[in-house]
Amino acid sequence: MKNFKNKLFLTLILLFAIYVNAQDYLMTLNPTSLNFIDKDAKEFKGQPLVKDNTYSYQYDGGNVDVIFKGNEHYEFHNNRKHFIKSKLFWVAEDLVYVTIEDFNLPNFPFKRGTKMKIEITKVEKNYIYYKSTLGGRTWLGKMKETDLK
Repeated sequence: MKNFKNKLFLTLILLFAIYVNAQDYLMTLNPTSLNFIDKDAKEFKGQPLVKDNTYSYQYDGGNVDVIFKGNEHYEFHNNRKHFIKSKLFWVAEDLVYVTIEDFNLPNFPFKRGTKMKIEITKVEKNYIYYKSTLGGRTWLGKMKETDLK
């Protein structure tokens, strides 16, 4: 019985390792490849809901500045000491795929090439409400429009 439990435990560890490696592989595909998110994704040619503007949101007790400029996205943390730079690929006026290109944020858990899906769920007054999916996790958030540049 003890031998069976050991084999079962090792099998579960092996299956978990395969799952983690497969997910890691999917998260680091070529940044221009969006097939794992939506294989039929086509670039949106119209005007997206968020374009060339600045926003902020609260994270871990601090303010995060967010800049959308053309097909680039920047997040500045810790009084602009740290950043995350990403490329944007709009597929609808309210749906964008974000690919991380560069960062210097300490202990950032994602790699360059990691992709995130952001769906804008509502625009109300000076707020953008959204649903983000990254690394198999989905969360809701909101950003407030600012006049920072």
